[in-house]
Amino acid sequence: MSDAPRQRATAIVRRDGCVLLVRDKGRTPFMLPGGGIYDGEPPEVAVARELAEETDLTATDVRFLFQHGGKYNRHHVFSVDAEGEVNVSHDPLVVEFVWWDGNSDVPIFPHVSDILARVRGMDTDGQDKGDE
Repeated sequence: MSDAPRQRATAIVRRDGCVLLVRDKGRTPFMLPGGGIYDGEPPEVAVARELAEETDLTATDVRFLFQHGGKYNRHHVFSVDAEGEVNVSHDPLVVEFVWWDGNSDVPIFPHVSDILARVRGMDTDGQDKGDE
């Protein structure tokens, strides 16, 4: 078994100033939609697939933002425009979703906070405003 972090495609989906978060069965904190990247699967394909599997949303535009490293996952983070209405009933692991405004009291994983802070630090062209 490898100690390398799992490659994960992570979606930032925004609507009306809010970010879509999902919660897995048996977990309290919410996270960004996404999941594992299959061997040989392009990350941009994985993020669209995972978003559809978890939420029934259809990705209409996928833009790579950055990679975010962690102990367990290397997140390939994408800004995703999506159409449709969120429905989490088809994925047995995802039990709840919320459109989070960034202010309301919603428990999130620390890596989600880190990723969203980095996204806020980017300009409209997807470039980091600060130094890496």
